[in-house]
Amino acid sequence: MTFLAIRRDAVEELIAERSLQSADFSEGKKLALTLRSGTIEYVSPRIANTKTKNGVIVYGRNVGEQHYIVLDLEQSRIFKEATDSQAILYLQRIARFAIKFWDKGVLTPAEKVVSSKTAAIFPYPLSQKNGLRITIDLNPDLERLAKRGKSGRYLLVYKVGTNEGDGPQEAASIATFRQFLDELEPVGAKLETAVAQTAPRWETSFTSANLMPLPSKVDIHQRYDTWLRLLTDDQKKFILAPITHPIRIDGPAGTGKTASLSLAAIHSMRQAAEEEREFQAIFITHSEASRRSIHTILEAMGGTDFLTEQTSIRRLRVETLQSYCGQLLRQDISETEFVDADAYDAKQLQMMYVDEALRQAQEEFTSYEFFMSPDFKAYMKSEDDEFKIPLIQHEISVVIKGRAMENLDIYKKIPPIPSALPVQSEGDKAFIWRVYERYREQLVTGGQFDTDDVVLTALSQLSTPIWRRRRTRDGFDAIFVDETHLFNMNELSIFHHLSKSESSFPIAFAVDRSQAIGDRGWTDDIDVTSLMPSLEDQSSSTTINVNGIFRCSPDIVNLAFSITSSGASLFANFQDPMGLAHSNMTFEEEKKAKRPYYTEFLTDDAMIEGVFGLADDVRTEMGSTKGDVAIVVFDEKIFHEIEKKAMQENRPVEVLKKRGDPEVARRAKSNGRFVLSLPDYVGGLEFDGVVLVGVDRGRVPPSPEHQLSQSKAYLTFAAHNKLYVAVTRARYQVAILGVQARGPSAILKGALDSGALDKT
Repeated sequence: MTFLAIRRDAVEELIAERSLQSADFSEGKKLALTLRSGTIEYVSPRIANTKTKNGVIVYGRNVGEQHYIVLDLEQSRIFKEATDSQAILYLQRIARFAIKFWDKGVLTPAEKVVSSKTAAIFPYPLSQKNGLRITIDLNPDLERLAKRGKSGRYLLVYKVGTNEGDGPQEAASIATFRQFLDELEPVGAKLETAVAQTAPRWETSFTSANLMPLPSKVDIHQRYDTWLRLLTDDQKKFILAPITHPIRIDGPAGTGKTASLSLAAIHSMRQAAEEEREFQAIFITHSEASRRSIHTILEAMGGTDFLTEQTSIRRLRVETLQSYCGQLLRQDISETEFVDADAYDAKQLQMMYVDEALRQAQEEFTSYEFFMSPDFKAYMKSEDDEFKIPLIQHEISVVIKGRAMENLDIYKKIPPIPSALPVQSEGDKAFIWRVYERYREQLVTGGQFDTDDVVLTALSQLSTPIWRRRRTRDGFDAIFVDETHLFNMNELSIFHHLSKSESSFPIAFAVDRSQAIGDRGWTDDIDVTSLMPSLEDQSSSTTINVNGIFRCSPDIVNLAFSITSSGASLFANFQDPMGLAHSNMTFEEEKKAKRPYYTEFLTDDAMIEGVFGLADDVRTEMGSTKGDVAIVVFDEKIFHEIEKKAMQENRPVEVLKKRGDPEVARRAKSNGRFVLSLPDYVGGLEFDGVVLVGVDRGRVPPSPEHQLSQSKAYLTFAAHNKLYVAVTRARYQVAILGVQARGPSAILKGALDSGALDKT
């Protein structure tokens, strides 16, 4: 085959059908395989094709349609070396450009009309600096077609590569295009007749529900059977796999990891019910808000019969790790003795206790400084307490409590963790131990146990002969862990003790390392070594990577890639989850989207004054409700000022005060109010648009001049994480606000330079 010609009506079907947006779907994979073979076989009930002597003509149902994309397969070799994903990507980018060009629509920065004759499409995000371009002749064989009155109806794709060629003066070979024209004329009448004859068959076949166009927003609260028709092949592979060994679903925000994990749990329960066998499963989440959200999702998927509070032969429990450990220790600890019932809030309160412990220990600093290493002494003297506290809290939780088991002699022998608190000598550790003692005194005085106390005590219970004997009765046939990246090392170590067998670990868990705030230094192998301690189980574990993004528009994916890649040097063993990510939005959904932009105000007061007006503009442009827009503030002082202003002026706002709280999001939508949040709380939710406030230099990340390298690394890590999470909450639009005197955050420099972020 030398050419592939696609008529406009077929082009419109290709960009409208969600299952054809990605090779992750079986229909998309089938399309990719036929493209790579030089043709398009049956991929949709609305698309047909006819073979000519030298090519294939693809057409739809619109009688009289005359616009065509013609791909010169010999000259361009566009699909010759392409993978399945690349083949779909190239076709979709060409198809979307063609519709916009014919309709005189607005082009994206990745679509450039170089001259009246030539256009170039850059299929990959500009921030990736891939350089690959697809070159299109906008008026092939112009003189000949002009005489026939047909110029402008045809687009010829003739080159793919990184070479710019001769630019606007470049001329494509039209030999293959003329073959197409010559072969189109004799079959033209047949195409119209074929459409008329096959149209009734298309109409009758459209009675099946699985042919209905998918909703622009894939609501997670759907029945299990409905969900199965919306999934990619990778997601199905994860969901339908038997949970006999550890299996991980890994992917960036918006790829449906939580939905996949929930469906996997329902599938396991349904399968056990069909086979009439006993089956005990537990679904563990990080916070109480996410536990409630997951419980609602599982009910909507049809899991009501399994979500019973009573003991039964088939039961699916939904718990936070802290609530499960509390039940395990119910004879040893009451709920009132927890620092906080919610794991996320508990960790925030722990930071306050560490702050007070550090203040008390500072009074004895001079007694210890003679024995400290120079680097540690300089760090403790020069750094602000607010930046030291997170690192000290990490040292107490993970190293002193987790690894040293609260034993000073063991703690002295443990080597320091890279990029953590710079403890080197015994004197350094002696002082941190003193801070730990002060911290522990506060817990004792208040009659409280922190999250690590609860988890480590529960872990000791699960390591006893009593539990090993009871394990086959009280353990679980399947363990599902959502947002694994939010758990620290102590918490991760508990999961493999929960299975019924000591030799098998049926654990299914979801991971997005770019959201990892639970433990510093969270790398690719930590989840493997902590969840699966034996080498045999580590080697038998399965990882399924999901890259198709359902939530975010292509421009938001591009911005998220810029943010994560700009932070790559911060993290050990960093693998950017956005590197291969792509958007699966249909063309109609993309029309709501707008390129992310950064806008500046003269002062903080002006920014606070303008935030609600800008949020309303974003809402209006998308045709969404106020509840579909989140205002995420990156400075606590400004957050409180905006909250105060909203109360004084009776602004329509719901304030989010717990991470991923679905109740607040639901209230906001039903009452027509914006969601106001700090970045710490917005994870796990999704919106049509987000407005990010205060993302400017000196605030994201905080950067006082005297800040030392250890704190800079930690705060920059946290800033990348929070910005990535906030950006990927949006489906269609992201507006970022800052103050002119400060300038944009350094994290946004790559996005601004590459064109992934506009500056207005």
